[in-house]
Amino acid sequence: MKPGIVVLELTGPLQMGVECKQLELAFDELLKEHQKRVVLDLTHLTRLDSGGLGRVVECFSRLKMAGGSLCLAGANERVEGVLELTHANKFLKAYPTVADAAASFSNPPQASAR
Repeated sequence: MKPGIVVLELTGPLQMGVECKQLELAFDELLKEHQKRVVLDLTHLTRLDSGGLGRVVECFSRLKMAGGSLCLAGANERVEGVLELTHANKFLKAYPTVADAAASFSNPPQASAR
């Protein structure tokens, strides 16, 4: 794993309510810590409803506004179907594995020596 990449593993359902709030709080912490490259590991995600997808999109937007990026990894067929149906797959990059998603991030900017 490249330095500066955070992986959040989502398990069980991500739907309106407690799960969405937990994801929001996790992203609050990441942004406070200036973490800007995030992979959401969906390997163990069992269900994604409109509230959950809305929260993922909100997290994507918040990271993008902070100069960061978000990738998805390991989505099952059901979750991929939701992403396709809503056209969220047009802007949320999804990869088969966490390693593939992490590899998609460009290297962090190098400090120039003067």
